[in-house]
Amino acid sequence: MTEQKPPLPACMFDPWPRIPVTTGEGSDFHRLNRIAGNAATGWALGPDGAYAQQRTLADTVDNAVREALLHLLELGLIDIDADRMHAAHGWPTHRERTRP
Repeated sequence: MTEQKPPLPACMFDPWPRIPVTTGEGSDFHRLNRIAGNAATGWALGPDGAYAQQRTLADTVDNAVREALLHLLELGLIDIDADRMHAAHGWPTHRERTRP
């Protein structure tokens, strides 16, 4: 992704400008999503995962997301923008809209 990131909101509840993401078949996002999804599914179905441990749905989702993010970070496919994260006044916890 080569686009410049939009500026952070000035106040906590101001809307966050979104970065356009191409999600179609064959896109970089599609490939990254497949890698993350496989890591999350592998955890969920593995011996320490959701099915074997009879975890709640909330715990399953939290741990699957954690596993997927950790896998992508360990592979060096994504980076954490710590400066941006720490400079923000707050973070939206819900998407404004979902995509198929």
